[in-house]
Amino acid sequence: MRSYLDKSPVAVGFVVAVAVMGGISLACAGPAKVEKAPDKNALTAEQCIDNNATTGPVEPFEDALITADIVDTDLDKITITRGMCEEIVERTPGGSPVERAAAVGNLTQELRLIENSMEDASHGDVDGNGRVDAKDKKIAASASLAASRAARQTMTGATEEGATDGGVISKLDAQPAAYLTQQQTMPVPTGESTTGSASASASASASASASASASASASASAAAGRDQHAGSSLRDKGRSSGTRAAAEKGAGPKAAAGGGQCAATVGLIGVTLHVIKGYITFEGPARELRLNDRDEARLTVAPKALGSIEELRREVGRARGNGKAEADCMHLGTQIEPKMVSNDDGLGIEWNDFHKKNVRSDTSVSWTWDVGANQEGSHYLILNLKQYVDTKAEGGTPLSFEESPFDDYIIHVNATRAQVFAAFLSRRGPLLVPVFLTILTAIVIPLVVFWWKRRNRPGGPGNGSGGTPRNDGWM
Repeated sequence: MRSYLDKSPVAVGFVVAVAVMGGISLACAGPAKVEKAPDKNALTAEQCIDNNATTGPVEPFEDALITADIVDTDLDKITITRGMCEEIVERTPGGSPVERAAAVGNLTQELRLIENSMEDASHGDVDGNGRVDAKDKKIAASASLAASRAARQTMTGATEEGATDGGVISKLDAQPAAYLTQQQTMPVPTGESTTGSASASASASASASASASASASASASAAAGRDQHAGSSLRDKGRSSGTRAAAEKGAGPKAAAGGGQCAATVGLIGVTLHVIKGYITFEGPARELRLNDRDEARLTVAPKALGSIEELRREVGRARGNGKAEADCMHLGTQIEPKMVSNDDGLGIEWNDFHKKNVRSDTSVSWTWDVGANQEGSHYLILNLKQYVDTKAEGGTPLSFEESPFDDYIIHVNATRAQVFAAFLSRRGPLLVPVFLTILTAIVIPLVVFWWKRRNRPGGPGNGSGGTPRNDGWM
């Protein structure tokens, strides 16, 4: 009994020590982590594009998208809402994965600016209940998307007036002055061209729109001094629809007004980029190239594009009402920067010009590239076109042309039999050298040695005496 009593305090002490250490460990680790349920309203940008694909998945283009600065990270790491996904699909009815990736980048940037405008206008009290809390951020996120969609639909809806082919939005060949003040539409050459046709397309576009340009200039002068024109009312409609949509999502009067103004500006910029695209021609390289051949690609922006930008600035300057300052959430600049890449290593692309140039009023600006055929097969040529905008929150930042007609350019590279064989040797050469050396060592060299010995042995075929001495009877 004594032995048991002597040992029991030690055992009790050990148990207490273990319990204390366990409690300390739990306290340091904190409460057990509870796995959060997945957000059913969220998905990745890659899922959005692939789930609504009409021309194939985006994965083969992802490296090229990052190289071209269309996105800054892999699309499977960009989380968006299902409402944002619907907006992206609506903006890019053609279904091109490259265009939709551009829409992802633009939309996330635009919503961030509209949210900032709402918060600035309401000093953070987005719902207008007198205090700033987490609820304000949540409302700002949903209200900014609603305001953006409503304003953009109002702006682009005017282009459907002259639409054909089942209501598809027509391409405009009018400066925003004529478009915004008179809401007139007229068809324009598509701006797409194959080798040798871009110059003709540009000349035809210039001739077809000469009278429209004169009318647009006159309209711009008149609109500068009169707010009652349809252009101003169109912008006011965009602001009103954006404000109303934000309010329906819970935004207070000040925040809704600020978001509506910014959404209207963003919508007008989208319309302006749509118009500017009509002043751009692209002459791509030949769609059929021989292996190792090179050809030139050229992109040209006509001087009329500058008038579109100037009229947009005047229109934004006519903003009025509550939240007018938030109309300055984004200004469209004059700098354009294209970037051409391929989806693989089959094409080699070299710049011949500066990357970034200003649109001019006196002459066209252009960029050229040398495109080389490096590998046999079919390769995509992707041209991403960006125009720079100035923002209060982010300074100068690029905005992609979502409706770029240049991202489905496919070049087929063919090779002669001699080129195919030479390319095979260049690719497989390091692997073939050991095989060649093995054959040389094991077969060729022994055969040569055998032949040489046979040729030079005494009395052999190679002996100069001619073999065994002949007995002619003299001996």
